Amino acid sequence: MNLSRLLKFVFIAFIGLCLAFQAEAQDEESKKKKKKESKELSKEADNTVAYLSLADLLRRKAGVTVQGQGSSTKVFIRGGSGAAGTDPLYVLDRVPIGNSYSQIEGMVDVNDISRINILSGADASLYGTRGMSGVIEITTKRK
Repeated sequence: MNLSRLLKFVFIAFIGLCLAFQAEAQDEESKKKKKKESKELSKEADNTVAYLSLADLLRRKAGVTVQGQGSSTKVFIRGGSGAAGTDPLYVLDRVPIGNSYSQIEGMVDVNDISRINILSGADASLYGTRGMSGVIEITTKRK
């Protein structure tokens, strides 16, 4: 008689654990879904903002300092190991363009930019000595 009660108890405990794990899995799934939705909303909100220039976009990036305006704009990347005052390398759609902000600003329309990646240190070593002061990779929207 005690064995049957013990088996019933184990069975009920097992069912309870299964239900708990299922509820936890559903909670995890709903958290992931909410996180994904919030990322999509923030991405949509980010895409609706009108930027005046590439410098405005770069100012929003972590680790990037933008000084000046217009043709006298200087961009610095924290963690870049180049000589002081050296501009980062600009890469547009996987093509290295050069170290001139004014050159890249004239080549790309701010509204066509889909992503900007900032590389510094070991990440920028992919571009050799040209990327010593950091790399700004700009990807445009495909048309």
